[in-house]
Amino acid sequence: MSGERVNIIKDRAYAFLNLAKELIDKRPDIASFNIHQACQLRIKATLLRFTGEIPRIHSIRELLGILAKKLEDLNYREDALKIINFIRKQREALIDIEAAYTESRYGIGITTRSMIEEMLKTAEELFKLLDEVEKHVLG
Repeated sequence: MSGERVNIIKDRAYAFLNLAKELIDKRPDIASFNIHQACQLRIKATLLRFTGEIPRIHSIRELLGILAKKLEDLNYREDALKIINFIRKQREALIDIEAAYTESRYGIGITTRSMIEEMLKTAEELFKLLDEVEKHVLG
């Protein structure tokens, strides 16, 4: 069941990402929220695959930190380092993505098209990285 559940969560992550692309001009606030949901679900799918559990947190950087720690524990240090380097390299975009979670629902945050495009780019890079890590770890 967990393999099926992983695939369902991954599919939803891609659906949120695709919806964000569709909404970028019409509803940038909802687009940014969908980017966050996409990233959160994609990371949680990988965590579920590796740990059998889904953490009940929403912070993208914290979820990635948990993933890096789990990879380290499994002796996949190179993959853990890739995750850590991604967090460092994409820090500002990840902060924007995390802010979108709250601001898009409750605030009047100002999100420009260029910010959303950067968040989308970061999300796509994250998805690619997670695919590579899963492929390397699972063979």
